[in-house]
Amino acid sequence: MGNVQNTFGLSNFKTMKETSKAVEFKNIVNDEVIYLLPNKEITIVLNPKTVEENKELKQKSTGLNHNTSFLEFPKREHTGNGPICYGYAYKF
Repeated sequence: MGNVQNTFGLSNFKTMKETSKAVEFKNIVNDEVIYLLPNKEITIVLNPKTVEENKELKQKSTGLNHNTSFLEFPKREHTGNGPICYGYAYKF
């Protein structure tokens, strides 16, 4: 995943946090936060507020992803006992 992280660094994203579940990046130009997931496929997760304002982004998403690591994203009720952070996933 190191090469992918380097690519984000070259694209104005700064690594903010890294856990076993996700790497948090923040764009140094517009402060937009995204998450990179350590899956077999390259998966990034965008803030639902950003996606829901853009019809094309919403259509191209592979669906919602819920994760406690998405600390900068809003929460919603899902399958657990309480709200959990979520975002829209994109696989490459």
